[in-house]
Amino acid sequence: MLADYQHYFNRNIGIFTENEQKRLQQITIGIAGAGGVGGLLAERFIRLGVGCIKICDPGSFEPSNINRQYGATCHTMNDNKAAVIQKILCEINPDASIHSDQNGITDVASAVSFVEGCDLVIDEMDYGAWKESIFLQRAARSKGIYYLFAGAIGFGALVSSFDPQGITLEEYNGLNPDQDLDNLTSGSITSERVMPVIPSYAERAMTKDMLKEVVDGHRPVPTCSIGVGMAALLAASESINIILKRREPVRAPQYLYTDLLDHQMHVGNMDHNNGS
Repeated sequence: MLADYQHYFNRNIGIFTENEQKRLQQITIGIAGAGGVGGLLAERFIRLGVGCIKICDPGSFEPSNINRQYGATCHTMNDNKAAVIQKILCEINPDASIHSDQNGITDVASAVSFVEGCDLVIDEMDYGAWKESIFLQRAARSKGIYYLFAGAIGFGALVSSFDPQGITLEEYNGLNPDQDLDNLTSGSITSERVMPVIPSYAERAMTKDMLKEVVDGHRPVPTCSIGVGMAALLAASESINIILKRREPVRAPQYLYTDLLDHQMHVGNMDHNNGS
C-alpha cells in the first residue's frame, strides 16, 4: 500500500487483512443517489479505504434534507448533492478517485455509462424512480456485477443484494416481465413490495391511508437520521462482504432487515411475504 494510504487506514488492519485492504483500495463502487443514504454511504466507503467512488445525483439540497442527509447544511442549500459529497470525500482522502455526475440515471444509456468500470453498484435514488432503478439493475446484470439497494424504515433499514445471475428487480417488485416501463407508476407496485416490514411504532402512527399515500407518491416518505444511518451501514457492510467474499450474501428475493427500536434483525423473503 502507498505510504499515505497505509497511514490513513492502518486502524482497519485486524478487521481486514493487508490483502483485503489492498483489494478495497483497488475497487470502484458506484452510488446512484447522493441523498440521505447515498451521501452517508459514500462517506463510509471512503473511510473504509475504497479507492474509487462514482456518485450521481441531479438533485440539490433543500431545507427538508437537514434532518438526515449527509452534506446538507445551511451553507449547501441549492448546491448539487453529488458535487457536495465529492468535495467532502476528496477532503477526507485526497488520494482517492472520486467522480460525480450531476445528470443522474435517466435512461438506458446513462445507466450503462454509470456502471462502466464499477465492481458493484448501489441504488439510492429517490423513492419512485422505479424505471430508473430497473435501468440500473439491468446495466449491472449486463456487466456481471451485483446491484444493491437499501432503504430506511423508521429506526431501521432494509437491504437487498441482486446477484447478476439471480432474479431481476422486476421479479422482486412483482412486475410482469413485459411491463411497459414508460407506464410504470407507484400504483404498479404493491405496498408490501415497497415496505415488507412495518415497525410496531409505525403501525401505531401510520394509518393504512397514509401508507397508501406514501406508496402512491402523494406523501413524502417519513424518515429520520437514525434509519438513514442504519441503511447506509447495512449497505456498506453487505457491499464489502460481496467484494471480499467473507460469507454468502443475502441475495434477492431475500432481504436483510434490522430495527433498533424494535430490537429486530432477520432475513426475510419477498416471495414468501407475498404468498408466492
